[in-house]
Amino acid sequence: MTADQPPFERHHRTAQALVSTFQEALEPQFTAKGVLSREEFTRAMGLMMAHWPSVLPLFASICQSCTASSCGGCGGGSGAMGEEPPQIGAGGRRRDFVTRLMVSALRIRLPDSMDPITGASFPQVILPGLQSTLTALFYEKEWEAMNASVIALFNRLGTDRDGEVWQRLAHEETLAVLADTPFIRVMLRFRQFHQQRQTFMRRMTDHLRERHFVFAEEHFQALFDALFGQLRDGLRTELGRARTDIQYGEGTAEALLRIFDQFDKHRLEQSVPVRVLGGRQMPRPMLAQRSMLGSTPAAKRR
Repeated sequence: MTADQPPFERHHRTAQALVSTFQEALEPQFTAKGVLSREEFTRAMGLMMAHWPSVLPLFASICQSCTASSCGGCGGGSGAMGEEPPQIGAGGRRRDFVTRLMVSALRIRLPDSMDPITGASFPQVILPGLQSTLTALFYEKEWEAMNASVIALFNRLGTDRDGEVWQRLAHEETLAVLADTPFIRVMLRFRQFHQQRQTFMRRMTDHLRERHFVFAEEHFQALFDALFGQLRDGLRTELGRARTDIQYGEGTAEALLRIFDQFDKHRLEQSVPVRVLGGRQMPRPMLAQRSMLGSTPAAKRR
């Protein structure tokens, strides 16, 4: 497991994104002519500086996190550097510790990536939409029962800080079984993989529309891997599959393997370029996201 990155490293990555934007603006001129005119240089610099205001909120959020965690600033101090509490949407359920556990997994397993144009940081930008989309997969009483189990887990761990949670779970097999339970429950909601994938992406897109962020295929794949990828280890051997069935219910291992097979097949299909007129190859376009409302318990309650 990797620990949360300290704020100064995230500042460095933000600056790196700006420089990369500058490089991308210059690259076409160098590729085409091997030289750069003053006019082209001025245009490239203007493009870079135009993006500067969009990353200011990111710098601000990092600095606010430093202050909140009493880390003493980006140079060091006495707190846990760069650790932020999970951000759950204001309209979400109060004290939603299931989402909190899953967000902590994302922070540990999925590196931040920033869009240099909008300044949106993935996966940070999707967290409010993720909370609403996850709860919509279950009936209310089911979610409440899972939430109570996760609260008990945090109490036994004695912490809910991202890095500490997963470090302790790595050495506590019994608690790790409890921690995997909500991830397995959520993954089993993708038994009808293609239909549920489309529903999930549609809901995420709807929730993120006001943030001007399009939840695309690559985001779904990264999210799916980060949330459920660690479950593959327990399915690689016959003994592991038998243990999974004992711990989580008969047939669980087979159901998870089928979902992983569908996901892997879909990812492979999406990675194959398509041929267009003239024999050229282009990346496969994102599949149309049809509305599948009514396919989840929450939708049926409406």
